[in-house]
Amino acid sequence: MIKKQRILIIVLCVVFLAMLAVYMFVLRPMTSEPAETDAPGIDTSDGEVKSAGNTVLMFPQIERKDIQSIEVHNSYGSYSFSYHADLDDFLLDGYENLAFDAAKFSSLVVGSGYTLVISKVTQDATAEELASYGLRDEDEPAWYKLTTRSGSSHTVKIGKKIISGGGYYAMCDDRTGVYIIGADIENTLLAPIEDMVSPMLTAGAGISTYFYIDNFTIYKHGEKFISFRAIPKEEMDDELLDNALILCEYPAEYERSNNYDVTLQKLAAYEGDSVAALGLTEENLEKFGLADEPYVIEYDYQGFKFRLVASEPVDGFYYVSTSMFNDIVKVPEADFEFLQWDLMYWVATRFFQRNITFVNNIKIESADVNETFRLYHHPDDDPNLVVIGDGCGEIDDVANFRNFYKTLLLCDFKDYAPEDVEVDDDDLMLRYTVTTNGGKVTEYAFYRYSTRRCLLTVNGSGQFYVLTDSVEKIISDAAKVRVGAPVVAEDKS
Repeated sequence: MIKKQRILIIVLCVVFLAMLAVYMFVLRPMTSEPAETDAPGIDTSDGEVKSAGNTVLMFPQIERKDIQSIEVHNSYGSYSFSYHADLDDFLLDGYENLAFDAAKFSSLVVGSGYTLVISKVTQDATAEELASYGLRDEDEPAWYKLTTRSGSSHTVKIGKKIISGGGYYAMCDDRTGVYIIGADIENTLLAPIEDMVSPMLTAGAGISTYFYIDNFTIYKHGEKFISFRAIPKEEMDDELLDNALILCEYPAEYERSNNYDVTLQKLAAYEGDSVAALGLTEENLEKFGLADEPYVIEYDYQGFKFRLVASEPVDGFYYVSTSMFNDIVKVPEADFEFLQWDLMYWVATRFFQRNITFVNNIKIESADVNETFRLYHHPDDDPNLVVIGDGCGEIDDVANFRNFYKTLLLCDFKDYAPEDVEVDDDDLMLRYTVTTNGGKVTEYAFYRYSTRRCLLTVNGSGQFYVLTDSVEKIISDAAKVRVGAPVVAEDKS
């Protein structure tokens, strides 16, 4: 019995030793996944160094202050950052205007300059081993080149991922040795550059300076849809106007609505969801639906010209290109909903909103009233306004004239007039023309095309209708103010 037990023990030992030999000499070399605790025991050679904690680096650590450039090539493409001494900062080559995520760039600096080795697979890899590690030139491995400000450089090839997923095979410079480095390079050296750059579309303006934006224009499918222009001070009044007045210029000279201001405040320094692509190549423009330029946004800001091109919305997003940053940004559809607004969202229904302080004269022309009211402003005197009519003489009750002016301010359009409406001079109910102190002339005309509606035109162009009652109210109040009869702007007649 004892003899049988001894034989069984011997057999089990032989089996164990055989299995151990298979693991040590067959399976372990195939997997090449030494434990991270092996690193302190690695013998250094060929430029490798041991750092704090007895860890091994492929080359001595290179810190940010010593780096001149980082050039990266991976499965997503190629890019490089270079140090600019005049700025004491790094810029993305070819996209110098484009901002990038400072934290992610710092991770790239650490990942490329602090080359921590988990283990060393071999000191002298054979061609067959290089093929299995994905490190031959024909395997097109990822690689990066780190150049110092003193002119030295290191190039690291990055091959396949190890079976456990905890690292990648790598080689350094012209050495024949193969290392395993950490998998955290997936978020830096192996990631697309689009993950690192900021999804900026515009820059410069802010909430407090957006009103300096000029010539804001939107095109839809090749056709101009709307345009706004800043009225220069000299066209208004140099002494009394602090900032340029912004008016809709196309399709007619309407007052802007609050939606204009809200949109430009958002657009002035806008960042989207993410960067979809760098470079406005034909391939990228076609891929993201921008080749035919479905929507175009243009504007000027303090000497800079901005031009954005937006795709049709796709799955809740627009893709928007910007020539200033040479990239394509993914934008939530809700942020660019203004591209789908019709004209009435952009303009104020109260189409005349000029401050009386800027007005030089108002000419009224109708079947019942023809008068030109000339306004003389004396800011430091009392009264500070004198009004003289060419036909009626000086208006004694200036407050009553201000009520008439309020009638003009309260008049509004209601909706779109029919596109095919036809009117001529015989349909004209009223025309009034306003001239500013700076000489700007704006003509408002009202053509009756039905019992209750008049087509409004501003300097000859119009899309909306005004109720006939409102037009008759202006004519009636103009007649009243000429003869000194009281005017109540809020009354319907």
